[in-house]
Amino acid sequence: MRILSIIGYLAAICVFSSCATIVGGSNYNAKVMVRDHRGAKIEYQGQTIGIGEASVRIPRKNADKVVFKISEEGCETQTMSFKKRTFRGWSFVGTLFGWTGIINGIPIPWGIIVDGATGAWWKPDISEKGVLKIDHNHFLYNIDYEGCAMKSKNNQIEKPTIAELLRELKKLLDEGIITQKEYDAEKKKILNREY
Repeated sequence: MRILSIIGYLAAICVFSSCATIVGGSNYNAKVMVRDHRGAKIEYQGQTIGIGEASVRIPRKNADKVVFKISEEGCETQTMSFKKRTFRGWSFVGTLFGWTGIINGIPIPWGIIVDGATGAWWKPDISEKGVLKIDHNHFLYNIDYEGCAMKSKNNQIEKPTIAELLRELKKLLDEGIITQKEYDAEKKKILNREY
């Protein structure tokens, strides 16, 4: 009977996560926006995830190892690294008190084990420049892209022309980096001057 109880508890651990994992998940949703560069390509872990803005899921335990590469035709590639994370204290307390089981009178903090393994106690540090919290599961990364050295006579950064943006967008479509649906949506924004 004791073996069946242990197997039952182990099955429960596998089927049900603990407090931090349930409430926030082991990943969080990151929205990335490149200010004033609607045609900038955004890469994460070697994959293009969007043009001008993108969404990606990031493991909470890696919130201090987030790196985006930003590039535009005729400009230098810029790497943006976010190296800070903070501890989700309330999740830890909830896990400690709400997800501790008892086997033969011995408290087993299985929630702490699950959350520790998944890294669910971590989140991006909003004190880091460019990081904003939308809610406990959504964070915004605002990126100032400084890879374009093109300057006009009055020393202002020149915005790319509509033709340049459309050419870059078509190139991304032809290379299979973006889908036809993404191409159509971005083209509409460019033609409506939403950049």
